[in-house]
Formats: sequence, C-alpha cells, structure tokens
Amino acid sequence: MIDLETVRAETPGCDNILHFNNAGCALSPHPVIDSVISHLQLEQRIGGYEAASQAEKEVANFYTQLAQLLNCESSEIAFMESATRAWQSALLSLDLKAGDEIITAGNEYVGNYLSLLALARHRGIRFQTLALGADGLIKTEELENQLSTKTRAIVVTHIASQRGDIQDIKAIAEIARSEGICLLVDACQSVGQLPLDLQEIKCDFLCGTGRKYLRGPRGTGFLFARNQSTASFIPPVLDLQSASWDAAESFTVKKSAGRFESFERNLAGQIGLGRAAEYANALGMTHIAARIQSLAEKLVTGLQSLHRIQVHELTEPRSGIVTFSKTGTAAGALQSHLHQQGINTSISKKNNARLDLDRETQGDVIRASLHYYNTSSEIERFIQVIDHF
Repeated sequence: MIDLETVRAETPGCDNILHFNNAGCALSPHPVIDSVISHLQLEQRIGGYEAASQAEKEVANFYTQLAQLLNCESSEIAFMESATRAWQSALLSLDLKAGDEIITAGNEYVGNYLSLLALARHRGIRFQTLALGADGLIKTEELENQLSTKTRAIVVTHIASQRGDIQDIKAIAEIARSEGICLLVDACQSVGQLPLDLQEIKCDFLCGTGRKYLRGPRGTGFLFARNQSTASFIPPVLDLQSASWDAAESFTVKKSAGRFESFERNLAGQIGLGRAAEYANALGMTHIAARIQSLAEKLVTGLQSLHRIQVHELTEPRSGIVTFSKTGTAAGALQSHLHQQGINTSISKKNNARLDLDRETQGDVIRASLHYYNTSSEIERFIQVIDHF
C-alpha cells in the first residue's frame, strides 16, 4: 500500500498547490531532486569527468531500475534527452526508404505525427492513419486490414496526451509480431502510471519521458530496444558512446541499446531518473495504478454531476488523464480561473490533436491529470471551484 502521508511529505509542492497537471510534469519527490542536486554539486567541487567516474554506481542504477520497472534486460535500456528523440532515433534506425509504409493512429502525439509528415515530405515514406473507434480506441481488425508487404513499422501511443483512453498495446504487439513488423510504442503517459511488462508486451521499441508519471527531472527520457529483434538496427547518428572507432576507416556499433545514447548527456538527470524509477518500484506499480484509477473515477463522477460539463474519455479502466469541457466556457478562461485558485491543469489544444479532438470536440479541452499523491479532498475542492465558475 502507498503511505499517502509519507509521499506527500516528500513532495513539497503538495503544501502549496493543487497539482492536477501530472501528465504535463509531475511533482518530483525529495529523493529525486536530492540526487540531481548532489551530483551537480559534486561536479562543481571536483569537475564533470571526475564526478562521472565517482557516480558509476548511481548511473548503473538507472539501467537497473528501469529494467525492473519494465521487466526487461538492463542492456535493452538507453538514456535519452527526451521521449521524442528516443522515438525519432528508433524509427530512423529502420533505414526507411521511399515507398515504405508506416501505420499510426488518430491519437498519435503531435511531435511524432510531425515527424511522420516530415518523413513523407522529404523521404517519400507513406503512412496510414487509423481512425479511432467511437470509443476512442484503435480497432485491431482495422489495423490488420491496413497491413501490406510494404509495411515496415506500426507506431502507436499507449495513452494519448490529449485524451486518457488506454490502448490495447498487447493485442497490437501480437499482430505486429505475427507479421514480422516493427512496433514502436510511445509510453510517455503510461510509464509510471500503469504496470508495463515487456515480457508480455512484445513491442520492439518503447519510449518514455522522465518528467510525467515517473516524477523524474525534465530533460530526461529513455528508449527500450528489444535485444532479440532490434540488434541490427543502426541509429541515424553515432558518437563515441554508441560505437567504437576500431581503425582509421572502420568502426563497430554497440549491440546493446547503448548504441542510441550520446556521450554528452545530462548525467545528473540520468541519475535522477534512475532514482525516480527506484521510487516507483518501491511503491509498486500495481498499487500506483490502482490508486490513480480510483482517484480518476472519483473525479469523473464529480464532473458528471455538474451541469454543462462533458467528459471526453469513453472507456474503462480509466487512466489518470481526464479531459472535459464546460458548455459556453472557453478552456483557457477556465484554466486561468483554476490557476488563480491555486489549481494546476493544462489544456489539450485542437491544433495539437488534429485527427482526434477535431473529430470529438468544438474547441480546446481542459486536461486534469491525477497522480497517487493527490487526494479525495483535492478532487472535492476542484469540483467545487468548477461548479462555481
């Protein structure tokens, strides 16, 4: 079980604000921030390279803890500056050519979709975008119908940034695996929120960020690259971290996921992300997921009791992301009012979700995203503030 009093005491922001913007950037606990500051201070005292040598154990902890969190090998984990860079590096390692096809879906993250548009424009890549069902979910039968001999990759987002519906990535992975097609999963909103067992979810790549539900530092992310299926995939950019210079005109690329890493990276951030994963592992992902789901259900019930409120998630089980609109009220105005009351939320903008929100809503929507350190009393206050606006 989660000791709510302890985790809130270790989260200073809980004393000052009502933070319902965890899908944007969660509040980091003391152990994470302390580990980052400690390494930066060590660099200040003895120098960056020397601090890196002394911190080998702390850096190794990043790989150990992420591997435990995801149930994979530590050699399958790479530290990345962001999930977007991880996603791009993974996809480009397929060495895509003109005419190759990629399948994605209408809930894809804006940064990923822009990358697909750029690949289509500059490399002649073709991509199919699956329309979501009326329930907001990817239909596996539609996915199977779109596959062809030219399909090189399937790219899907587990939980979208703009809406909190949870996609069945295990079923999608089974389809991709049976057809020998690479599957890249964006787990930015699910890692740290839901249990992810990569022995059961047979994707080839999975990326995530540190700043959201993992409660890690900003400017950190990771890439999982399955040893069995991706070892021959070469990243688009190499340096001395990802390859060795064997002779004047020859080099060898690492076999591990470390081939996707850069030598120059935020080492303090990497240590902090490892500590964040350790924190989640200690609490237990099943406990974390159960508490977040319980809070989300309470929030949805409260919102649905109000007049002129529409909740946009259509499926269960629920994630911690709840989006809603208030008839006759602009999302920006409502968010501003909430902020004035000491409540953090965010806005899911239509221009960042052209194929999803354009289909479902008349404008931008408010996104409230809950974490396990939030409370029922915070939800009650949130509902009251909205009701009186």
